[in-house]
Amino acid sequence: AEMVGKEHKNLMRDIRSYIEQLRLSNIGHSDFFKESTYKNSQNRDMPCYLVTKKGCELIAHKLTFP
Repeated sequence: AEMVGKEHKNLMRDIRSYIEQLRLSNIGHSDFFKESTYKNSQNRDMPCYLVTKKGCELIAHKLTFP
């Protein structure tokens, strides 16, 4: 999220949207994003995505710059 200048929650929202778009196009999302978790500061498991090179390219192409 830091690398693309977005808040974590907004990037998570965007990735979920990309996954839905891929699903509707009958393209598997596992080549782009892999579901995972991490421990937050309160030691709770939180959802996240591991992003592949293809996923990075998809995110970069979806970014809009002012």
